[in-house]
Amino acid sequence: MRCPLLLLALGFATGCAVRYPAVVPMREQQFRSHDQAVGLPLDPEGREQVASFLEHGGNRFGRNAAPDPQAAGHKQVLDALAAAGNLQIRADLATSDFCAIAAALCQAAPLFRKRIAVTQVIDARNRAPDVPDPIAVCDDAYCWIFRQSNNLLTHLVVVRSVRRLQP
Repeated sequence: MRCPLLLLALGFATGCAVRYPAVVPMREQQFRSHDQAVGLPLDPEGREQVASFLEHGGNRFGRNAAPDPQAAGHKQVLDALAAAGNLQIRADLATSDFCAIAAALCQAAPLFRKRIAVTQVIDARNRAPDVPDPIAVCDDAYCWIFRQSNNLLTHLVVVRSVRRLQP
């Protein structure tokens, strides 16, 4: 009799716990691909900057290349971001499924499939939040932060995730 009551009390306690929305912080200069977001579709110069950032393990000022276990997926993402047709989004959906928002990009870059879209991007450099909200999607090691306008992804900054498995 005591065990079911304890389980019931535990269920109520965890069910009523505060759940905060997912947040992506804009990292310090060293751990972001650009100071100012690069325009989309990616041109060769912007692609090279993002690729160099990823090759150095998310350390823009790093001297040594670091192995990237998701290198093939990141190459597909960079290829997809260079094509204007992949940048269309559906802003009329209230969902946290990134692929429901950016279906064409997910089709071209499978790395983003089954990932959560986050609109709470905190950038302490700004006096006020960006309008419209940026859309961020995180893979295992990086968060890709997109600015949007008129149902298009317009700008990109990649930051090293604070939730990485390795330092």
